[in-house]
Amino acid sequence: MRIRHLVLAGVVATSVAACGGAGSDSPETTSAPAIRTACDASAENGSVFTTKVRPDMPFTLQLPQLRYWQVTPGEGDDLVVRRAERRAGRIGSATVTLGVSSPRSAADNVSVLRSVEGKWQQWRSENVQVCGWRGTRSTGIRPASETDGADHYHEFLWFDYLAGDMLYPIRMSVEATAADRDTYQPDIDTFVDGLQIVPTPPAS
Repeated sequence: MRIRHLVLAGVVATSVAACGGAGSDSPETTSAPAIRTACDASAENGSVFTTKVRPDMPFTLQLPQLRYWQVTPGEGDDLVVRRAERRAGRIGSATVTLGVSSPRSAADNVSVLRSVEGKWQQWRSENVQVCGWRGTRSTGIRPASETDGADHYHEFLWFDYLAGDMLYPIRMSVEATAADRDTYQPDIDTFVDGLQIVPTPPAS
């Protein structure tokens, strides 16, 4: 699976598209009012997962620290948490990845067009307000591949956060075995609702 990011100058609209294939459902984007998140990672139980403090990043990101979820190694500075358990002779799992892409100047008047490649079923996108910032939450199921033989449920959350004169693209992705989606969905929703941006004080 690949996610394409195309930066266009002078474009003010942002688009998220799924590349469908034979047998996949047509992409759907909801027009309902945006879902607004609570933006309080510690509200669930007082404990949080947090991204690394970076000198080039004026904030950290936090997620609620939920039972059964553990931090696992990820790429670069991304925060990766995972939950796995054996179910009826098989392993069910879910992985949440949270990170920040390279920032761009807010004065550049550009927009990022994102496209998720692959064949998808039940693809859906909806508007969200994350900590007051407009974003998109997309969900879909990728059919079983020859390697693992299991359908996988995916979520993608994207929004831009303005800090100073720079826009920081914040992204969260979820991958879970589709058969266990109902088990993991409450935790996934809690992560999305509790995602919090915490500004870091300037170095003295």
